[in-house]
Amino acid sequence: MQSYDWMVKNTPQLEWIERRGILLWLAFFFIELGAGMFCVASFFKSPIAMAAGWLVCAVLGGGLHLIFLGRPSRFWRMVFSSGWQTSWISRGLMFVSLFLVLGLVCLLLTLWSASPLALIIAADVFAFLTVIYGGFAMNYVNGIPLWNTALLPVLFVISGFWGGDEATLGINLARGDLGTSGNIEQLIRIFLIGFILIILIYLLSVTYTSSTGRASVKLIIQGKWSRLFWVVVVGIGMLVPLMAVISSYFNGLGATTAIFLYGAIFCGLIGDLAVRNLILRCGMYRPLISASTGSTSSTNSKS
Repeated sequence: MQSYDWMVKNTPQLEWIERRGILLWLAFFFIELGAGMFCVASFFKSPIAMAAGWLVCAVLGGGLHLIFLGRPSRFWRMVFSSGWQTSWISRGLMFVSLFLVLGLVCLLLTLWSASPLALIIAADVFAFLTVIYGGFAMNYVNGIPLWNTALLPVLFVISGFWGGDEATLGINLARGDLGTSGNIEQLIRIFLIGFILIILIYLLSVTYTSSTGRASVKLIIQGKWSRLFWVVVVGIGMLVPLMAVISSYFNGLGATTAIFLYGAIFCGLIGDLAVRNLILRCGMYRPLISASTGSTSSTNSKS
């Protein structure tokens, strides 16, 4: 591709998904998964799941994010400088930092007695902001129609809390807590249906935004990455969890085999991870000038 082709053609973005960009893809996933776990686990009063969510967010998500930034020792400048007023990456780092600090205090206090309700609420508020900030960071990029939609932050919230619900359910099942697990499973049904609907609405909405948006959606459902969408996202990430939800609804959570439940949880997380990969990989920059205008200009310059 010539250096000027991006002005007249739909050009895929590569910085956030190729080479080091893979780190950002994984960082977004683990940061939001961990924050979602913490928030759900705090609602259902599960300190072990809260601690697991905090570790996933801090170690896996935060660690990968710092490595992606290139100079981890300087990340604090993005948090405490005035950049947060204009940059969603800076705001996101601030949200993550505050969540991790408040979450750690909550966990430490539970070792002796119980965390104050106000502190838990504050930690959950920043956990929610941690889950949603990735959607806003991508939504802020006006040149990529697949990202520049108000539905993207909504999708990130639903997928983040759905993954958090699933991971929390897995931890509670391992502990043999069927009572709380049943309540979490009911919440999973809502988020699973919401996840399926928001994916459908999101793709339909982007299709009608512009020719570039339509090309991105076509790349997802019919093009090079269609197998990843239909096999991994739909087949593995949606249908398998949906079968587990139907089975537990009619037969009860205790009657559904543990292997099937753990498999459905794993499949749901893989589907969520694949969706984020497709959104990053299939995002294309909108041309600044039409191809016909570019061709005319090129012809005139040669003549």
